[in-house]
Amino acid sequence: MGIRITGIDTPFGGLSWEYTEDTKHNLQALLCFLETKRLLVNPIEMETKSWCAKSAIEIKTKLYDTLQKQNYDEETINCLHEMVDSCNDFLDRLQSVSIAGIIYKNKDGDWVDFTFSQAMSTFRKEFKKNINKLTSAYDLSFVKVIPD
Repeated sequence: MGIRITGIDTPFGGLSWEYTEDTKHNLQALLCFLETKRLLVNPIEMETKSWCAKSAIEIKTKLYDTLQKQNYDEETINCLHEMVDSCNDFLDRLQSVSIAGIIYKNKDGDWVDFTFSQAMSTFRKEFKKNINKLTSAYDLSFVKVIPD
């Protein structure tokens, strides 16, 4: 955490400031949050459409909040925006999934609903790519594995 001077008053003198969190801290907090999201890191053989939608919305909200906390460089902003876009794409595709209950994987390891399978695969690949960019650029850690 740092201190940013926001104003100087004269003639008697005075200083205004606010506490700021640094970029690396904010991004590591985001990655820790993402490690808790089943939608990204759960390799299990079944998912529920409503839980997936809720998780994608929570992720999108956290990404937006993270974007508001700091003035990031253009590459970081692009990574975060691509992840927000992935959440939106996933939610849009999820609307086309006709299975109301539990969605299982078949014997080949793919989801039984093709639309869900494609949505999940695209979502996870996009997050993997952007998380790798952030961990490399800021020397951060993401210890969970995002399955394909």
